[in-house]
Amino acid sequence: MDTEELNIQPEASILEVFSNLSYKVWYAIAEFVDNSTQSFYSNEEMLKEHGINSVNIEINYDICKNELTITDDAFGMEYEDFVRAIKLDSKPHTTGTRNEFGMGLKTAASWFGFIWSVQSTQYGSDKEYKAEVDIHKLKEKRQNSITIMTTKCERKKHGTKIVIKDISKKIAPATRKKVCTLLQSMYRRDLNSGKVNISFDGEKLSFKKYAILTWKDRYWKEDVDFSFLFDEKKYHVTGFVGILAEGSGFDKAGFALFRRDRVVIGGEGQNYKPDKIFIQAQSPISHKLFGELNLDNFPINQAKDGFVWDYGLEDEFVKQLRLNIDEYIRIAKKTNKARVKEEQFTQGASDKIHNNVSSFTKKLSDINSENSEIQEEQDTASDLNPFDEYLNESNKQSESIFDCVRPYTVNIDSITKRTYNIRWSIANDNGYWITTKSVDEKTVDVIINVNHQFFKPYINEQDFQIIIEKFVIAFLIAEDKAKQYSECGLVKPNAIRNELNRYLSEIARSEMYGNI
Repeated sequence: MDTEELNIQPEASILEVFSNLSYKVWYAIAEFVDNSTQSFYSNEEMLKEHGINSVNIEINYDICKNELTITDDAFGMEYEDFVRAIKLDSKPHTTGTRNEFGMGLKTAASWFGFIWSVQSTQYGSDKEYKAEVDIHKLKEKRQNSITIMTTKCERKKHGTKIVIKDISKKIAPATRKKVCTLLQSMYRRDLNSGKVNISFDGEKLSFKKYAILTWKDRYWKEDVDFSFLFDEKKYHVTGFVGILAEGSGFDKAGFALFRRDRVVIGGEGQNYKPDKIFIQAQSPISHKLFGELNLDNFPINQAKDGFVWDYGLEDEFVKQLRLNIDEYIRIAKKTNKARVKEEQFTQGASDKIHNNVSSFTKKLSDINSENSEIQEEQDTASDLNPFDEYLNESNKQSESIFDCVRPYTVNIDSITKRTYNIRWSIANDNGYWITTKSVDEKTVDVIINVNHQFFKPYINEQDFQIIIEKFVIAFLIAEDKAKQYSECGLVKPNAIRNELNRYLSEIARSEMYGNI
């Protein structure tokens, strides 16, 4: 056995200070898991060539011996990396990894206990290295060096073992359960990839994905991808946002904030819930809205349990996030009672309205076909969008869960046809009575807010709904016609009114209006 002395300047007495860090048990253990997983990922291709497709990480806490052991079969460390893992002022050569600060093993081990050792061998090496750090002994003897022991081993052996003794942060049974829950949440992506296996006292950790709400023929989960500038730096956010299925629980709501595929803030009961989005602790949003957000280029603190963003970056992040998930915030606000109320507008009622209004739209088509004087080149313009004035930022975010789409195809003139997809909303989200969105040059989605404060008193009167739907269609077609007659995109102030008056008057003269 060969031995040598390693000076671990600065003074080793600083290790005792690490025991006063504000670690949580799960974040301290995560420092070791970060090193193990990164060792695997950084050498994944090489390990695959030798039939090694995953890494096993075993965490064991012996309450009788007062010892914590973390063992992995990752790539392991050769001498240079081993020295860097123990030496106080040494950082890894590579950047952009989970062990970016190069202090995790030293700080976490010293936080947990006063005696800790590291033993490691790299895949393909016949040398295994071991060193023990006794903080009290180093302080008493004023030593700054420790002994590294080198022994021979089989070349197929690989991985690292950390043993922490004389533990000052004991893990109570209740804490152990919480640690398991949060670790499996923290490393959910690793666990679900099948590449990483983690166990705690023999219990294999796993993460079950949360159930997503399916409502109004829509699965309420959507990708998030946006960037923003702050203090002359561009920050990029990706991930997803969703609505939890009923009965999922308060603890699962909120955002898990990831960095390099590992949760920094989040986990059951620990998720990120900024007040400007979630309002109050017991609000409907705090029980339903959730998501996973990747903040890979955001600055992180040394303990990797939070972001360094107290200088205004967090406020800007929350502001931009809110703008990009506005629709999901509105849906999460809805109570179960409100959802049931929306569902009360049945398909049968929709069919009755559709049958009644269809004859009305046919008459409008006849009027337009008989009186068309628009030039052919205007009729077939492919870039026509008659509803630009409605397409504002609020509309882009507008809610899309409406009862029973009713399509009406109407002749705008003798050549051009346009389909209006009518939906009723019982929400009052943006305050507008009518909102529209052009799907393409021949199709327009139309949302009528039946809960608008002006029309709300008549919400349950089906005959009134029929009248309003007919009026809305006539108004939109009049708008469309007026746009076609316009010059240079400008519509005369009375053009829409004149077209609308003409439609309603001709229908009234044909006695169709009396059938409403």
